[in-house]
Amino acid sequence: MRRFRAIPLAIPVLLILAGCSQQESASYEDTSSGTDRTENSATPNIGVSAAPGVAFSYDYRFGLDAGKIATLQERHATACEALGLDKCRITGLRFSRYGADRVGATLELALAPDLARSFGKDAMAAVEAAKGVVTQIEIAGIDQNPALKNSERDSEAARAERARLEAQLDGGKLPDTARAELVRQIAAQKAAEQAAKAQGEAARTALATTPVRFTYSTDGFLPGISLDRTARAALGFAAMLLNGLFALVVVLGVLAIPLGLILLVLAHGRKGARWLWHKLAPQPEEG
Repeated sequence: MRRFRAIPLAIPVLLILAGCSQQESASYEDTSSGTDRTENSATPNIGVSAAPGVAFSYDYRFGLDAGKIATLQERHATACEALGLDKCRITGLRFSRYGADRVGATLELALAPDLARSFGKDAMAAVEAAKGVVTQIEIAGIDQNPALKNSERDSEAARAERARLEAQLDGGKLPDTARAELVRQIAAQKAAEQAAKAQGEAARTALATTPVRFTYSTDGFLPGISLDRTARAALGFAAMLLNGLFALVVVLGVLAIPLGLILLVLAHGRKGARWLWHKLAPQPEEG
C-alpha cells in the first residue's frame, strides 16, 4: 500500500520537471534560432578602417514580391537623398516589368566610404521587413596604395629631372641644337609629371566614393498565396488545357480517315481476300 500511495505524490513532481525541461528546451531553440538569423543576415565585417587605401564596391541582390520592388527602390533612393549630395549620389536607376509577377530593377549609388557598409545593412533590413530575401552579397576591393606610391615616386622623379634640365638650360651659352634638345626633354618630363599626378588623382577619386549597387528581382523569390495570383494561375492553366485539347482534336481529325481505312481493312480483310480468291481462282472444268 505504501508503494501505491507514493505514486500520486510523484506524479505532480514529474509533471513540474517535464514542464521545466520543455521551457529550457524551447528557450534554447529560440536563442539558437535567433543566433542563426543574426549570423545569416550579417555581412562580412569589412570596412574602410580595416583596409585603408582599398577602394571597395558593394553589390547587393534582393528577391522580392513584384508588388513591393518599386516601393523599396524608392525608399532606398529617398534614404540616399536624405544624406545629401556630399554623402550620397544616385548614379543610375532602372525599373523593368516583364509580366504580372516578374519585375527587375536596379539602383546605383555613390556613397561616402564611411557610410557605405551601414547603408547596405539598413537596406537589407528594409528588404527583410518587406518579407524579401537577400540572395547575394558581393564586396570587391581594389588596393590603391601601389598607385598612390607610384604616382608620388614618378612625379617626384620627373620634377627633379626637370629641375636639373632647366638648370642646364639656364646656365651658360649652349648651341642651338643642345638648347632644343634640353627644351624637348623638359617638355617630356613635364608630361611625365602630369601623367603621374593624374594616376594619383584617379586613385584618390576611387577612394573618395564607394559604389553601391542594389539589384531587385522576383527571380528566386517564392511569392505567397493571393486571390489575384491564384486566379491568374488558374486561368493560365485552363487556357493551356484548352489549347492542348484543341490540338488533340485536330490531330485526331487528321488521322481519322487513315485510321478508319486501316480498321476497315482489318475487320473485313479476310472476307474480302476470300472473295477475291474465288473470283481469280480458275474454275474446275465440268466433265
